[in-house]
This record gives sequence, C-alpha cells and structure tokens, in this order.
Amino acid sequence: MKYLFLSIFFSVSIHSFAQQKHNQEEKEILLKVQQFFDALETQDTLLFKSTLLPEGQLWAISEQKNDVKYFMGLFRDRLNTFINPSRIIQEKILSSEIKIHNRIAMAWIPYTLDISGKFSHCGVDLFTMLKTNGGWKIATAAYTIEPDGCAALKKK
Repeated sequence: MKYLFLSIFFSVSIHSFAQQKHNQEEKEILLKVQQFFDALETQDTLLFKSTLLPEGQLWAISEQKNDVKYFMGLFRDRLNTFINPSRIIQEKILSSEIKIHNRIAMAWIPYTLDISGKFSHCGVDLFTMLKTNGGWKIATAAYTIEPDGCAALKKK
C-alpha cells in the first residue's frame, strides 16, 4: 500500500511539473509575439530582430472579391517595410491558441490592425516558433488580410 501511494504521488507530481513547464512555455511564446507587435508599433529594430530568426519567412494572403493575392518574403529583407516612421503599425491580439512540442511551437493569433491610428483590417497570424539557445524565435509568420472579417474573428 505504501508503494502504491508513493507511485501515485510521484506520477501526479511529474504530471503537475510538466503542466507548469508547458504553461510557462506558452507565456514565453505569447510574450515573443507581443514583443513582435510592440516592435512594429514603437519602431524598435533591436526588439524586432530579437523576436525573429533572420532566415525566417513571411507569408501573406489577401482575398478580395474573386482575386487572391499571395506574398512571400524573408524577414531580413522586409525589415525596412515593417519599421517605417511614416506608418505606425498597431496590431492587437484578439485571442490565442498555442501548440508546443519540444522545441517547436505554433501560435494562432486572430488580430486587428491599425495603421497610424486608422483601422486597416483583421486577420489571423500563424507564427511558427523554434526554441533556440536564446529562447523562442519566430521562424515563419503567415497571415491573412481580411478587411471585412472582424465580426467572425471576434466571435471565436
């Protein structure tokens, strides 16, 4: 009986520790996403670079009427368009869903986006994250541009 109690106690303790570690990882990933958004708004190139793998990719999809447009670029090539004092990007998280497996994770982030204080669009950001020796970094970012999709995203 004593051994049964000890084995149950250790099993519960290990599961509890694993859950706490997972929750901490989720917080770190969300912090990295928020830092990415903060860097866009404050034009902080050092903060921006600290969130990304420079070899990472950016994908966008925009659908209007019957026209679908795709865009792909590398983070290092897009830095000047993200950091641009003539247009301040303010992106706000509506909700989040994080999935983690070892050193890879994804963050599903519905958002709204204003440019210099004026509403632009809503959409979903999908960040693929890799855990490096320096912490979580964004490896890819894919996002939708939905000028009329806010009501549906805000419901979820």
